[in-house]
Amino acid sequence: MPPWFETTLAILAAIAAVFFFGKYRETKAALHESERMKHKLSKDLNRYRDVPQLRALRDGLIGERNLPVDDEGREHLLIRDSGRKLVHITVQKTAEPVTEDAVVNYCAAGEERRLQELE
Repeated sequence: MPPWFETTLAILAAIAAVFFFGKYRETKAALHESERMKHKLSKDLNRYRDVPQLRALRDGLIGERNLPVDDEGREHLLIRDSGRKLVHITVQKTAEPVTEDAVVNYCAAGEERRLQELE
């Protein structure tokens, strides 16, 4: 085999290796990004899955929706925590409508504090 042919084959093999490893790195980066997006979207779905439960909790706490009541007047509900495990909550409440310009205060540690709206 002539020396120029061997040199040409070595150069072609080196070029093919560069393209192969470049494509390998590109594919690996795309797979990594795909896994990252899948994880992010999965967390978003879990957050949005809780929205109907949170609306039902809000409606139950402000009296627009009836929660199950026991003989002692306590209301009960089941809701999932951040670990997606069920939690049983017992509530004894008084719900009062408040006008937009009213200030609601509560007492904590002997000090009067202004109640902020939950966001």
